[in-house]
Amino acid sequence: MAADTTLSITQIELGLAQYFNFRNNVIVPNVSWGLLNHEADLLILNKSGYLTEIEIKRSWADFLADFRKRHTHEDTKVSWHYYAVPESIVDKCREKLAEVDPGHRWGLISYAASWDGECWPKIESQPSNIHYHCSERKLYLEEQFQLARLGAMRTWSLKEKIIKNGK
Repeated sequence: MAADTTLSITQIELGLAQYFNFRNNVIVPNVSWGLLNHEADLLILNKSGYLTEIEIKRSWADFLADFRKRHTHEDTKVSWHYYAVPESIVDKCREKLAEVDPGHRWGLISYAASWDGECWPKIESQPSNIHYHCSERKLYLEEQFQLARLGAMRTWSLKEKIIKNGK
């Protein structure tokens, strides 16, 4: 599957984490177990206890593949949903979302690479529920702690990887 971007998943995650301010929010990449009933590419827990999910796509084919999955990213813990896609395919993605998501449950974020290889995200459209919480509740304190725990676990895995790679 050829990518429509030169950015790696890690560069995109970092760009999104900076955009959504990791100093003010708990932001955890690649949550595949322990909290939701599906895998999420990026979860953002705001100070009020509400959760945003961002699905990161690097290509048109990757974006389309999401609509063939058995799960639909439905979880009562998630208040807002976004797709993050390369700037080069944002118009096609917007058209496809209008077709498959007529209620505008999903917002759209485009991203592009800067001259020095950094990721520059831009919100293209908000989910229709941006002014109210889609989820009936914020995360319980135990769930908030679990997400923070999952994020902390990533730190130690990353440190191991850095040491193994000799960096």
